[in-house]
Amino acid sequence: MKTNIIKTMAAAMAALAMAACSDVEIPQADTSAYPAVSGLSMTQDGRNVTLEWTNPQAENLLGVRVDKNGTSIATLDAPASTYLARHIEKNIDVFFTVKARYADGTVSEGQTVMARFDGDVTPPAMLLPQADEATLDDDEKAALDWFRGAYPEGRVLTPADMAAGDITPDQYGEIWVQVDRVGLAQGWKNLPSELVQDDVIAALREYVLNGGNLLLTKHATQLVAAIGRVAENRAPNLFGSGAGGEGTDIWTLNPVIGSDQSEPYDHSSHAIYAGLEVIPESVTGYPDGYGLEGPGFREDHNCMWDCNNTALEISNTPNVIKGFEEATNSSVLATWAHVRDYCCAGIVDFNPDGDYLGRIVAIGLNSYEWNQNDRANEYQGNIELLTKNCLTYLQQ
Repeated sequence: MKTNIIKTMAAAMAALAMAACSDVEIPQADTSAYPAVSGLSMTQDGRNVTLEWTNPQAENLLGVRVDKNGTSIATLDAPASTYLARHIEKNIDVFFTVKARYADGTVSEGQTVMARFDGDVTPPAMLLPQADEATLDDDEKAALDWFRGAYPEGRVLTPADMAAGDITPDQYGEIWVQVDRVGLAQGWKNLPSELVQDDVIAALREYVLNGGNLLLTKHATQLVAAIGRVAENRAPNLFGSGAGGEGTDIWTLNPVIGSDQSEPYDHSSHAIYAGLEVIPESVTGYPDGYGLEGPGFREDHNCMWDCNNTALEISNTPNVIKGFEEATNSSVLATWAHVRDYCCAGIVDFNPDGDYLGRIVAIGLNSYEWNQNDRANEYQGNIELLTKNCLTYLQQ
């Protein structure tokens, strides 16, 4: 049933009064040459919102910009006067603002409406790489066992369940895919065959297009290219699937990208790191980071991005991390512990982009190993909490 939950908010701008030792009046900017849209209204059908407005009559009008909660989500050319926003967030006020755009780059004041969809928070699901659980890799089985204990209300999906085409974001807001195998060849088409069947990939793509969120871990990060969220040449290019070996150090992740550069990007306050144990530089010799795997036998399976690789075809201005983020509409949240420059993307948050309404978090770090083969991982709690935080972040 369609409802009109319209709160048209007049864009009232209070004049700024400057208290100074002078009676000189500061002239107001002349906005008459840049009139705003008028008559903004909204029709809501479940989680889909249709906006309608009247464009101003101005010769230099290019079109409009549509913002959602202060962030631009669409740029439309005149004479467009409607916009469909699909799959809005649950249980929060969502404000849409439409502003006129002009040929000289000026953007007018806006008109704003508010939408809201209240509903139950859906449980997460975990998509197995194959139906037979007995043939899962030990790291995949360990992740599955934890998921079942942590999310008893969640659902474990097989590739056949996904291929059936009836898994929607309204049932499961997040789907976790974990693939971590010794001897696997690089490239998403080399993932377990059940997982990369055409109908499974098509269903995953449709799920994200419709607003479903994915957590892709280890070799499963390659699915961002399989579903078309990034171009094939921008698939993970740092890859490992060897048997591994002994190590005596602590493997941590570094949430500060370019930690010794002039402009570091510090993501240590990001929601996915809430509550994780910090291992200081005095212990590891590397920048403060979050411990994921302790000494012992480790498989060393990376499936992440070297942003210096020219095959990515990204800008290096101001640096390759920003180039990667701009080219893929993402945020690089972590790198290897020892990396202090702009180089590698080990955890990437892919924003909703264009027709892809869902968000994807990809963890491709070697240290994200669910079963340390020869002993209990002393930092297993950080791996579990990081995973839980990622699913909660995607849920919100």
